[in-house]
Amino acid sequence: MKIRFYLKKNDINKSGECPIRADINIRGTRLQKLIGYTCSADKWDDVKEQVKHGAINKEGKDYRVINSRITDIRTHFTTYDLTLDDKPTSEAMLKEFQKVMNKNAAKIAAISSKDSEEVIEKKVAAAEEKEPKVKIKPAVDYMDEFINEESRIKEWSMETRKMVKSLKNHLNKFKKNVGLDFYDQNGIDKFINYLRSTAGLEESSAEKVYKNLAWFLRWAIRKKYTQVRDIESYEPVFKTVKKPVIFLTQDELDKVFNLEIPKTGTKLKLHDMNGKEYEKKVIEHEGMSIARDLFCFCAFTSLRYSDVVEVRRTDIHDGVLTITTQKTHDRLPIVLHQNALAILEKYKDKEFPGNRALPYMTNQQMNRCLKDLCEICEFNTPVKITLYRNGVRHDDVFPKWSQVGTHTGRKTFICFALSNGIAPDVVMKFTGHCDYKSMRPYIDITESAKKDAIKKMEEAFKKK
Repeated sequence: MKIRFYLKKNDINKSGECPIRADINIRGTRLQKLIGYTCSADKWDDVKEQVKHGAINKEGKDYRVINSRITDIRTHFTTYDLTLDDKPTSEAMLKEFQKVMNKNAAKIAAISSKDSEEVIEKKVAAAEEKEPKVKIKPAVDYMDEFINEESRIKEWSMETRKMVKSLKNHLNKFKKNVGLDFYDQNGIDKFINYLRSTAGLEESSAEKVYKNLAWFLRWAIRKKYTQVRDIESYEPVFKTVKKPVIFLTQDELDKVFNLEIPKTGTKLKLHDMNGKEYEKKVIEHEGMSIARDLFCFCAFTSLRYSDVVEVRRTDIHDGVLTITTQKTHDRLPIVLHQNALAILEKYKDKEFPGNRALPYMTNQQMNRCLKDLCEICEFNTPVKITLYRNGVRHDDVFPKWSQVGTHTGRKTFICFALSNGIAPDVVMKFTGHCDYKSMRPYIDITESAKKDAIKKMEEAFKKK
């Protein structure tokens, strides 16, 4: 259901005021009717779709009186929609409109134009208090059903569950009591503005939350929980800049793989990306050791973090790991690199829950330990990150170690493979990528590296 109130600006009267029109659409049946009051454009609030606070029209009608009728019409048709099992007829819609108009007229009749503002306010409030309250189920209350149904049908990963839970939290913090019909184009815009301003999300993060909202609203439309279908055609614009692909070079990966990790409590003298010395105390020796092994296994096999922590000993036969990936459900046979086999050998005598081949640690723990590990390795190459937050562009430079995460291992494998001449379609068989488009960012990097190498060779030959 969708209800709009606006000024019919092509029908201005001699007093310079326009009739107020109601545009009501319930399940495809549309009714457009004047509500019996006029208002000038300067006294009308286009966003709230009502008369501005304190305004009085040329006929002496107070803003409370006019807005009371708008509220009554909106409330009446919201209640009416909840009683329907099917699309209403035009005749039925007109009958309901006449019913609410007569009811409102009787209420307004008790108000005299000579009443003071205080008396008018009290009379309108008293009349509205007698009206039955419409109980609208909040949109966020549908989330549990959405999660239970969609997660079962589509077999969500933990990452998907986390993203949808984030959407639920944002809906609660935004307007937890509004119904699904609130999310027309105007409501969606307000939610996006909340993500950008109140929640302080940068554009790419706000876009991810919006896409999950769109998924949720399309589900609600399919379930016939709402007739507002704006989400199907509305395409908000997000200013996003692709982040650079972070991967380790061969020397950096070798350094991580062979590093003798300092014991917990050790104080190290390190240098930042500007060469300034500082001291760092080792907090998690064991955590960094496990994170290093999991990360390197990703880099040697192309697997995601979510797959590596689920590798079972029974998945490995004659140096080949066969695994069904968590994200795409692809069944991939992977010939194991000697360094990957060495990591497995390290843990062969240790028992892990579920007959896992490697120790488990959460994504968050691994990300934290990886950053500490790469900081100790002094991977300080400057990395420029450009993002938009609340419409403002921000350019920041960070040391490379601060941008390393669990997914960097997989990216490192892909970049190594492409830069060593392995064809993209062959690499895709390792990684499980299903289209060439997803490989494009990595191909661009390796092509750029090749150009740099050729340029350096040309400069070397010129010196001779």
